[in-house]
Amino acid sequence: MHQPNTTVSVGGRIDRLGCTFASTILIIFIPYLFSDFLISFFSSGFPLDKAIRYVALRKPFCVNSLPMQKVLWDRRLVLRILDSIKVPTPKRVEVSRDGGPYLSPSTAAALYEHTGIKLPPPGDPAWKAPQTVELIDEDTISVDGVTLKKPFVEKPVSGEDHNIRIYYSKAQGGGGRKLFRKVGNKSSEYDPNLTKPRSSGSFIYEQFMVVDNSEDVKGYTVGTEFCHAETRKSPVVDGLVRRNTNGKEIRFVTTLTPVESSMAIKIVKSFGQNVCGFDLLRVNGKSFVIDVNGWSFVKDNNEYYDKCAEKLRAIFIDVKEKRAQGRARSNSTTNQASIDRSQSQSRINRFSATKQSIGNSLNQLLHRSPSTSRLSIDRTSSKDKEPPSPGPGTPPPGNPTILQSSASSGTLQATDPVPIPHAMSSVRSNPELAPPAQEAPVPAGPKHTWKLKGMVAVLRHADRTPKQKFKFSFHTQPFVDLLKGHKDEVILVEEGLEQVLLATEVALKEGIEDREKVRLLRNALQRKMAYPGTKVQIKPQGLKKKSSVKLKDTSPPPGAAPEAPVDPSSSEAFIPDTVHDSEEKVIPTKEASLKSSKDLSPVAINDDYVVDKLQLIIKWGGEPTHSARYQSQDLGENMRKDLLLMNREVLNDVTIFTSSERRVSTSAHIWAASFLDVKEISQGRIAIRKDLLDDSNAAKDEMDKVKKKLKTLLRKGAEAPAQFAWPRENFPEPSVVMQNVVQLMKFHQKVMKHNYKKYFGEGQDGSLIPTLAAMQEKSSKSAQPTSGSSGAMAGALAQANATNTIQSRWCCGEDPALFRERWEKLFVEFCETKGKEPDPSKISELYDTMKFDALHNRQFLETMFTPSSEIMEEEGIVDTSNNGLGSANGTSGNPSESAVESTEDGGKAGGILRTHRLGRRRNSRRGASPQGRPSITDDDASVKLDKYCGPIKDDFRLTKLRELYRLAKVLFDFVSPQEYGIDNTEKLEIGLLTSLPLLKQIVKDLEHVQASDTAQSFFYFTKESHVYTLLNCILESGIKTKMERNAIPELDYLTQICFELYESENKNVPGATPCDPNTSSYSIRISISPGCHSNDPLDMQLDAKHCIGVTPRRNLIGHHDWKDLLARFKEKFDRVQLPKRFIPINLAEED
Repeated sequence: MHQPNTTVSVGGRIDRLGCTFASTILIIFIPYLFSDFLISFFSSGFPLDKAIRYVALRKPFCVNSLPMQKVLWDRRLVLRILDSIKVPTPKRVEVSRDGGPYLSPSTAAALYEHTGIKLPPPGDPAWKAPQTVELIDEDTISVDGVTLKKPFVEKPVSGEDHNIRIYYSKAQGGGGRKLFRKVGNKSSEYDPNLTKPRSSGSFIYEQFMVVDNSEDVKGYTVGTEFCHAETRKSPVVDGLVRRNTNGKEIRFVTTLTPVESSMAIKIVKSFGQNVCGFDLLRVNGKSFVIDVNGWSFVKDNNEYYDKCAEKLRAIFIDVKEKRAQGRARSNSTTNQASIDRSQSQSRINRFSATKQSIGNSLNQLLHRSPSTSRLSIDRTSSKDKEPPSPGPGTPPPGNPTILQSSASSGTLQATDPVPIPHAMSSVRSNPELAPPAQEAPVPAGPKHTWKLKGMVAVLRHADRTPKQKFKFSFHTQPFVDLLKGHKDEVILVEEGLEQVLLATEVALKEGIEDREKVRLLRNALQRKMAYPGTKVQIKPQGLKKKSSVKLKDTSPPPGAAPEAPVDPSSSEAFIPDTVHDSEEKVIPTKEASLKSSKDLSPVAINDDYVVDKLQLIIKWGGEPTHSARYQSQDLGENMRKDLLLMNREVLNDVTIFTSSERRVSTSAHIWAASFLDVKEISQGRIAIRKDLLDDSNAAKDEMDKVKKKLKTLLRKGAEAPAQFAWPRENFPEPSVVMQNVVQLMKFHQKVMKHNYKKYFGEGQDGSLIPTLAAMQEKSSKSAQPTSGSSGAMAGALAQANATNTIQSRWCCGEDPALFRERWEKLFVEFCETKGKEPDPSKISELYDTMKFDALHNRQFLETMFTPSSEIMEEEGIVDTSNNGLGSANGTSGNPSESAVESTEDGGKAGGILRTHRLGRRRNSRRGASPQGRPSITDDDASVKLDKYCGPIKDDFRLTKLRELYRLAKVLFDFVSPQEYGIDNTEKLEIGLLTSLPLLKQIVKDLEHVQASDTAQSFFYFTKESHVYTLLNCILESGIKTKMERNAIPELDYLTQICFELYESENKNVPGATPCDPNTSSYSIRISISPGCHSNDPLDMQLDAKHCIGVTPRRNLIGHHDWKDLLARFKEKFDRVQLPKRFIPINLAEED
């Protein structure tokens, strides 16, 4: 708003109206520009006085009265206006310790013009400070004898101050509730010690009203003919904000009564605000207005946006027609006056002819006077300097010219007065609106009008399941043979996994590797090889030329007892080590592998090379979830709408690339269908670019060094570097936070073990009861089931019933066994480290798992980590809240707790079934619980709304779970970005080694778009590593950014880094030679979005989509000369030398 430019929007939501307004352009006000209509509303830092001066100067039609916006700043004035127009308000008393509201003369005049209210001047008895403000009998406030009983609401008189308090009577339990602007999911909090009103400051005390259905109503007007209204949960209920999956507060559309509609019309007219919001309460069939907010837009309601655009368009057209009619009448009057002047001038000319000789003689005499000569020169000079009358496209004369003309000598004014425009006379007569005496010269008009020429964007994939892996080191021939003679990293999938399983059988039979380690790999393979996306990566280490080493025999030592191969169908093969008790778990460590292999000789890969050992990593998970579909569709649709507004031609030539990984290509295909507005993407429409977007191992050595450094940052005494993201105020050092995380993990390990036993029971070996599906499969193979199998079937049925009671709907292929497996693995890695600090890389895995379960398994997560009364007593956990939720006996607002109340022998199937049935009967008698999950019918079963909200945030039993998430998030933000380099040099080196091919391609695309005659766009879908490293390349390019590195949030799913190329429509750059025509200027802007990010997923309101909306993009680098920006990138290209091959070899593709 402070610099000359032309833009098509004034605010974040106004651009939603752009499509409907068609050719109408909304411009930011600039003093030398004329505008027909002005949309202007106050926000923090907005120069409202400057806007008021502009309106006085140019006289545009204002959608909302600007001077009246100042009236909205004082709640006392708002309530007096409501009283004057007979709009009901709650009973109140005022305490004006500041001497009353202050308005400038012009604002006071505007108030009188709109409402007829004459504001008493400051110091008037009407605004005198009260003599006595006191509480009598603890429940009644008295202000100079005027009383008001509790409960009452205490509001600051400033409309910008939202620190509102409610005071309850002793009969209601006393205390009070503090209301404030929403912070996360909180809008108020209860304070038992809040009993006395504030003793300093000016306040309004209103009678507290118990509203119908515990809901407030918010009205949104657009002129006097349309008012949209919504209800929301009142912040005084529990202070928790209900939000949808996009993070927006949940509201429901309602219809205003005729009386309420009449109130809306009165508010629009009296406050002069066509687009206006107001709050009202419905109490026992009556409505009371408690606040008027001025400019307000409904959030995320396209129907409202369309209606708003329609109404505003009608208003603008009506005003335009009236002004045209007014100009026509004015022109008619002007023409008649011109005829009269012409006739008068004719008579004057005839009279002048008779006096010509006398005039000539007098003129000769006057020219002999020096003073008259000087006056004549001054007048001639003044006329020569007079600017031409403004024409189309020419800025009008500015204020200094007018003021200079009016400041001429008295003689000149008497003989040749210069008329002052009406607009300027009003400015000069009002000291508040008068421009500065020494105003700067009128600036030149904008040199450029910019148009989007093209976009190159890099996007991360959408939501996925948690990635998991086991790492092993091997050094014997059966595993080396898996390399198939390659000396580079290889990947085995699908059929290749069978070869890895066969290698484990050979190693166990020959006894040439650590048995526990091989068993763990074998069990993991047997369980996970059927999952989509499971793969094994094998990385040779200690590669040497065969001629330089002497090989030894790697056959088993004499007398070694071979181990018989294990039947894959046996129960042992399908029970992972992670579901056994902690003392039975064996997770191989790097040190153990080194110790066992240090005396062994290298093994031949092929005829030319040998290796000392190899690293084998089995990975599973990381598959796209059902949420990924909704997220990708929404982003594609929103980006399409953005480009339709910016330049629809960009959509005519779209090129899309993706990596080969399933989660990435799936996101790309769903996004592309939505972005291109087609039902299906044709074969070959999206190209796979492994060389640009797949995993790269070029920076492996550098990243390994960085991971070692990260461990030192988590040691005792190490402070968080200033450039890292870390809470600075009264927050302990990273090592202390890590110790707290370990202790919290040990606590939750105990809680989860207790709850699994409570709800599901345990087998004799400590494993879960087999699932119902497994039991059915076994029973189908036997025509005569035994009594033993019947008992097992009963146990499976009990488990299935308990599971459905806790969480009736499962997604992403999840079940209780997989949930436990993930968490047991984490408990081992954090709690059973034998006195050593946990690996920093595991922090990402913990945070990833918590975030996934918070979105997709919320009920089960909270149930499994709700401690029993015995554990709480043992840990000394005490309810410090005052909301009565969660008692010492462990009962809960969680529906699963009331539905499954385990007895002492809760592990027995019969006990679970019996209490399940009893719980159902008790629930039906006492009615639906507020935390229940009502069934909502919908044509599309995939988007049925799940009303489960989980225990409210004040449930003290989940305090440790929330603390674990909070600390895991802090450590994740501290560690995860640094995995790609700690200092700036490392960040740039790793960034270039990983994403140099992608960065080169981006530069090439931008140059191609700039040289093209048409608009184009390119989109690259990849994974987290490429997004972070590309960002580091941008930040280290030397170009000034609008955000500091530690202020950039986590780059979550569907993160976007967008390079936008703009072309100037004014061709003012000289050609290469004098004969060549001028060319356009070009500019690049880089924007970034952290994607589907939420700071508090544990408290989000979720529907069946389980997805978080995409955060809008923000400018990372403002408009920058395109040649300079690309040159900065190119300067870095030669800093690293990429290996000839940096992408792992996929053996399945070779076959």
